[in-house]
Amino acid sequence: MIKIRSFLTGLVLLIIMFIVIVLTALIYRANERMTIRSYIFQTNNFANQRVGELQDINDISPEDLRNKLIKKYVSEYFKVIPGETNVQNSVLYGLSTTKAYKQWLNGEAKNIEQMSSRNMFRMVYVPDDGITTLNKPVEYNYNDGNYTQLYYAVRYYTKTWTEPNKMGSTPEIDQGTLYIEAFFKRGVRDDIDIQQHLQQGKNPVELFDFWVTNIGNKEI
Repeated sequence: MIKIRSFLTGLVLLIIMFIVIVLTALIYRANERMTIRSYIFQTNNFANQRVGELQDINDISPEDLRNKLIKKYVSEYFKVIPGETNVQNSVLYGLSTTKAYKQWLNGEAKNIEQMSSRNMFRMVYVPDDGITTLNKPVEYNYNDGNYTQLYYAVRYYTKTWTEPNKMGSTPEIDQGTLYIEAFFKRGVRDDIDIQQHLQQGKNPVELFDFWVTNIGNKEI
């Protein structure tokens, strides 16, 4: 009787060990097949500026591409990052002639530097209907491949948080119009090595045929 009981006990232990081994193997294989998916949640404010799918430049109308570049320029022109000690903006430098960049350095950049030193934060938004061409010839066509020096009136809105670390506070909302003169042609610049430019971590927006040549004066 004792031998039978010992035999049954041993058999039960073997079955339990077998089950444990099988479960361990299943868990191990499940871990091998496990994937981690990352999700980025974005608030409603400026949600239309999130990164979208890659597009062929030929599928984008010249006017749409021009407007995207102007919006980027104006956003960089006014944005304020709290505590940023060096406000010399590389994107503006890459999209401006020497004259236009100096106009920014001697003007709005000084205001940005003061705001940044006080840990203020400012965001900029240009609506889709906020860009007006002031002196485009009637027969002008962006698809002809020629550069034309045109003036644009760009209506923008800003949200400014004056106190640091209080994003829940109500920002100061303001609006204005920036006049810029710019050359534009749909395409990418032929004087830049695209692969090297991107490998160096530089902003892709600087690859396009777009330069701001003058700021703040409307000479038509």
